[in-house]
Amino acid sequence: MTSPASRIALALFAALPISAMASMGTVATNFGLTPTDTATAQALSMFSNQPSAVYYNPAYLARDRKGAMTAGFVFTEQELTAKGWGQPDKIILDGDVIENDSNYNVMLGFKTDLSTMLKGDRAMVLGFMLGAERSGYNLLSFNSSSQALPQSLRYGQQSLFLSVGAGLNVIPGIDVGAASRITLAADAQLGTQANLAGTTNQESVTVSAKPSIQPILSANINWGQLVCPEDKYCVLNGLETAVGYRYESFFKTTVDAKALATNAVALPLLLSTIDSYQPETFSAGIQYNFYKIRLAASGEYQLWSGLNDALRQDTVKDQANLKFKDIFIPRAGFELRMNDVFSFTGGVSYEQSPLDSTSSLDVNYVDNDRLVFGLGFSYLIEQALFLSQPVRFDFGYQYHVIKDRDFLLATTQDVGNQMGSGGSGGSGACPTNQTPGKNPQDVLCEGVTSGGNVHVLNASINLTF
Repeated sequence: MTSPASRIALALFAALPISAMASMGTVATNFGLTPTDTATAQALSMFSNQPSAVYYNPAYLARDRKGAMTAGFVFTEQELTAKGWGQPDKIILDGDVIENDSNYNVMLGFKTDLSTMLKGDRAMVLGFMLGAERSGYNLLSFNSSSQALPQSLRYGQQSLFLSVGAGLNVIPGIDVGAASRITLAADAQLGTQANLAGTTNQESVTVSAKPSIQPILSANINWGQLVCPEDKYCVLNGLETAVGYRYESFFKTTVDAKALATNAVALPLLLSTIDSYQPETFSAGIQYNFYKIRLAASGEYQLWSGLNDALRQDTVKDQANLKFKDIFIPRAGFELRMNDVFSFTGGVSYEQSPLDSTSSLDVNYVDNDRLVFGLGFSYLIEQALFLSQPVRFDFGYQYHVIKDRDFLLATTQDVGNQMGSGGSGGSGACPTNQTPGKNPQDVLCEGVTSGGNVHVLNASINLTF
């Protein structure tokens, strides 16, 4: 029989404010912060003079001293599928679409020149980038849960994005930059006393949050300025290279709930979980700018294996024995300037899935390799109403081709009228139930093939000063 303390503690736990499905991705890495990032599949992101450079390559902020403000809107629509095989059990009972939803994020960026703080003629520019889902309605909410149906690893709700930093010109041709991604670690303590009838008193709730600041470092070299600054015919003019480093970051929530009933033992419930994980990342890029076109290629080496250790401390997902691998992401993109006011952008990237596991008990993450295509344009208005500076409108579109991949769903929850069978599926052996006091064979399994596609629209207005 469940004790009153157990029932009360479980009720406290159920009352915690956890909402829509979240993911281990962010708007910056999944789609791009600005339309240029989106349209070029982030291939030109390391060579952007917009405020988004504060995340991708803060050193490049120093390449343009002009102040700027940007306001953007990122709309995403994804259809993620998991077609069940119906063997050996049947977990997916109604259709094969696991996520068919749209979402939007509001992006705000700002950069300003701080060069007057320095002696000599060296550029120092401060940048700031903020992203909030649904205009801040879901500013810090996310869902970390175990479930029988498949859930996407990298698509879903995007938590608050916040990054601030600066770029500095060291010598002509060489710039360095430092920034940070700011996340939050929230802690909640809940408690109550109750009689055996379930009437509570002396309730208490304490919630606190502290920022977690993770570094971003980068450097940029303009080879023409460095090697042959006086030679306008130098073959190195227009050639730039950049390197960057981002430390791992994530949001974290810890909950300590406790109920004490009369003549009963107090029952504590402890929960700790993470969201919006971004791996430690090393990046490098090269750009060549000539006449009316600039071409760029970049690559990222992401150390997703760091998530293996982080999830061992996650009380929601620790039973799943998830395994992640490090991946390399190549990107290529271009910008074609048609005239002084109109330009086209485009790009492509191939992104391997970092999820090495094809089965995760009671979590059932699915994740796929994806091919990303982007296309966009920019339009500059030199004389805009009462403004003394030009106004630029940017638009970017991105399409994700999600490659099919097989997984084995595994759950200890009863689905429909079925009971656990402990069978095995085409993706591997059905895992055993490790819950104390449970039959190791009380596990439902089903093979599935996951896939889908994603559409992204990104639009912004940019003001300079």
